Amino acid sequence: MAPKKKNKKEANAAPAPAAKKAKKEERVGEIEEAPAPASESDEKAPDDADDLDDDDLDDDDYENPDDDLEGLVGELLNGEIEDEDAEDGGTHGAVDALRAGFQPIVVEDPRPAKDCEDGFAHAEAGNAEELMQWLIAPYSLDDFMRLTWERRPLYVSRNANKKYLDGWLSKEDVDGWLRAGKMRYGVNVDVTSYVNGVRETHNINDDDADDEEPWFADAASVWKKFDEKGCSLRILHPQRWKDALWKMLSTMERYWNCSTGCNVYLTPPNSQGFSPHFDDIDAFVLQLEGKKTWRVYPPRSEKEMLPRYSSPNFAQDEIGEPVLEVILEPGDVLYMPRGTVHQASCVDGEHSLHVTLSTNQFNTWADALELALPAAIRDAVAELPALRRCPPPDMLQRLGIGASDDGDGSDGGGGDRRDAFVGALNELASAVLRRLPLDAAADQLGARLMKQRLPPPPSHLATPKAASGPDAAKKVTMDSVVRLTAEGGARVVVDGDGEDVFGDGEARVTVYHVHKNGRKLHMEGGDGEGDGDDEEPWDGEDNDHAGDGGAKAWVECDDYEPGMMLFSANAGPALEILLHSEDAAETGVAVRDLEKIECTVCSRSHDNFIEPGLDVASGRDTLIAVRRLVCQGVLAVVS
Repeated sequence: MAPKKKNKKEANAAPAPAAKKAKKEERVGEIEEAPAPASESDEKAPDDADDLDDDDLDDDDYENPDDDLEGLVGELLNGEIEDEDAEDGGTHGAVDALRAGFQPIVVEDPRPAKDCEDGFAHAEAGNAEELMQWLIAPYSLDDFMRLTWERRPLYVSRNANKKYLDGWLSKEDVDGWLRAGKMRYGVNVDVTSYVNGVRETHNINDDDADDEEPWFADAASVWKKFDEKGCSLRILHPQRWKDALWKMLSTMERYWNCSTGCNVYLTPPNSQGFSPHFDDIDAFVLQLEGKKTWRVYPPRSEKEMLPRYSSPNFAQDEIGEPVLEVILEPGDVLYMPRGTVHQASCVDGEHSLHVTLSTNQFNTWADALELALPAAIRDAVAELPALRRCPPPDMLQRLGIGASDDGDGSDGGGGDRRDAFVGALNELASAVLRRLPLDAAADQLGARLMKQRLPPPPSHLATPKAASGPDAAKKVTMDSVVRLTAEGGARVVVDGDGEDVFGDGEARVTVYHVHKNGRKLHMEGGDGEGDGDDEEPWDGEDNDHAGDGGAKAWVECDDYEPGMMLFSANAGPALEILLHSEDAAETGVAVRDLEKIECTVCSRSHDNFIEPGLDVASGRDTLIAVRRLVCQGVLAVVS
């Protein structure tokens, strides 16, 4: 869903990186370009460079084959960086951006309210690109993806329209949740302080014993700590109660194709609730009420760039100098890539309320390879006798720390024998890599996303709710036309190579979908707790006298968990059409057209999607599969 590459800069193209500690009143108009640091590679090479031997080259002259990997993955998204963008500091590489000073992009939004689009309308309709563009406007979403995402912070100031983010959440919402008794310490709310460099948590009510763990936060106790002790409140996953945030996050999940969450931070005047740290998510900070001073620091090293895990709390002397120090006011947005060290504190006399939208946690190339490599090793071991051979008895003497230094082959060195071992292992590793099941790994990532995503809000469904569910499923016939209720809301996956999971001689494929997910455990590690509105299963008892003759298998007891459905592997081609075709997402698919399509197992067309040699079920198999998907809310009946 990434925007297409532009050939020429538009009027709202990316400004140059801003100078450090940009002040709000200095940003209107032009933006200063950060000076590029001197590079040793720019120095003139000696005249006799061609005569240098390899031994004469120091580490700075060595060309690491890993250095251009960021360019490789960057070009997959955007193509080549244009010369004019490169002159402004544009680069595919997060490493390059860090080495150049991690300079932020600072944008002033001059538009009055009447010229701004309606973010609520985009969230209501599920318009993914439009919502993301609205969030960072007037900065171009195309430029954000090409030049900023994962590489540098972005700060958008909205002095001309401080009500830009009004209505998404308020302090009154937080107070209402507390007084309704909905908030559990550590689950829904944290009460914290940061004083004299020490961060503390105060998740206890005033009338609780020190050794007692309270179940629910008492509103009076929480507000007393807020007002009298300067404690901050962190509200975790407010999308479970606030519909506007539910719609916003669901829409953002469609854009990023990964789970997206949010937390709310309410801080009293003149206080700070959290220590300096970095996070393992891409963060979009939306300032809703009051003002807050933010200090943004570059990753402390290249190893801490784009981290997969958040940091511990840092002391002030561990984080260096900020590249951006700014006061966020209502309507402002701050984007920080994963690994950006940051801290924030309230200004005098005003509380602050902001929401942090988080995305791209465990959504990296590394995650895909972590899924692919174990399967590649298993496949290679099964296919290649060489991998099943034992290494020579002296391998442990030639490999390891004790043998890692160059030597002549005597004790304490590896020599030619060590080189032979290293070469053999590299060749075996290459054989494994040639068998990477990349499609299967992508399917596993897709299945994980289906489990983690929010259920689509009713306004995101393409059809009326009555067109799906148990009652609608009972009415499906071979003459029906069905379509997806939510594009991208289901995925067909071959788990375990379509193995015989029940020992009945039949291979199966799995459909994962979002429609039985719930809001309560979203982003808490739950794989879908099944608290959707229509979660009551249809066990087929009401179908005994239906028009299909009462096929007992049409709702099988083979689904492991909510949002997971098992089908015969021969139904794979039909499921691909039903879940991934353009017709299924737009006009609909006629059930009767699914009767005869080429089977992926035998490469022939036949009615039942049953592999030759297996017990042939009735001709109702196609109808049964469609009905099950309608019952679960994945498909809806169009006619």
